[in-house]
Amino acid sequence: MTQKTKTALPPHQIFAVGLILSTLAGYLEAYTYLLRGGVFCNGQTANIALMALAFARGDMPKALSYPIPILSFFVGIVFAAQLRERISGIRRFRWEAAILLMEAALLFLVGLVPLTYAHAPVNVLVTFICAVQYEIFRETRGLPYASIFCTGNLRSAAEHFHAFAAKRDRTAGEACLHYILVILAFAVGVFGGAHLSNLLGARSIWVCCLMLFALVPIMFKR
Repeated sequence: MTQKTKTALPPHQIFAVGLILSTLAGYLEAYTYLLRGGVFCNGQTANIALMALAFARGDMPKALSYPIPILSFFVGIVFAAQLRERISGIRRFRWEAAILLMEAALLFLVGLVPLTYAHAPVNVLVTFICAVQYEIFRETRGLPYASIFCTGNLRSAAEHFHAFAAKRDRTAGEACLHYILVILAFAVGVFGGAHLSNLLGARSIWVCCLMLFALVPIMFKR
């Protein structure tokens, strides 16, 4: 990747942003699965599979809990797509920073909900947040990536590794390394989320608020 390409990147595509968002996504995955009813807030493939398995076992209450985050994810994507069309062209407005602040505010509210309350409202909110992040933050360092799960990133890492090994393409090798680091960041987020969720309970999600606040200044870099 040339120096010209690097300097042309918008702030929300800086590699550090991609790493932190992937870490945050892994953290949320552990949080909702361990503390909020065994639901994955990011990968809806897993929720669809778990729903079908619950139906197969005849566990209707469990099966009917999964369409809630699936629908919330759908609505989040629609909301983010519409938002991008309406305000992404407004000059002097870092709308990606506004998205991060919105996420932080909603996650702060999630931390106030006791674990004894119904999990559905929390899962709806967290899944909606993940969907918005997935739709808005699509690239890091000029590379398309998924900021909330790993399968697509793993495929891209393998494809670039093949190009590097077969053609000695140094740029492909660098891209492969970037994807691997994003995947590792997700794993670190899951690991940290699991430990802190057990330690701090519902309010452990406020760690994600700190991550998001740390990203906001980057959004205003030229």
